[in-house]
Amino acid sequence: MGIFKFIFYIFFLLVINFGFEISNAQINDHEKAIEAVKSGEILPLDQILLNIRNQFDGRVLAINLKDNEQGLFGWVYDIRMINSYNEVINLRVDAGTSTVLMVEGAD
Repeated sequence: MGIFKFIFYIFFLLVINFGFEISNAQINDHEKAIEAVKSGEILPLDQILLNIRNQFDGRVLAINLKDNEQGLFGWVYDIRMINSYNEVINLRVDAGTSTVLMVEGAD
């Protein structure tokens, strides 16, 4: 019985430590994005969405902010919307200029 308690205790500590590392990474990403807005490197999300809503009809389903990921040269927002025809639209938007870089899904 003692060995099972010991293994459980070790497993518990590993799970707690792993969860803390994930939370730390998420907090660091969040802080990095806030700093980019404060420094003027990227536009606030509300300005991006205002521009998008002027160009595209629909409701926002998901937003993801990426920084220099997969060959990107700067911050971009990946935005998923659904339009009035129930078509899903995927947008890639330059986070610094609000320029729509890519549109997928709607004609």
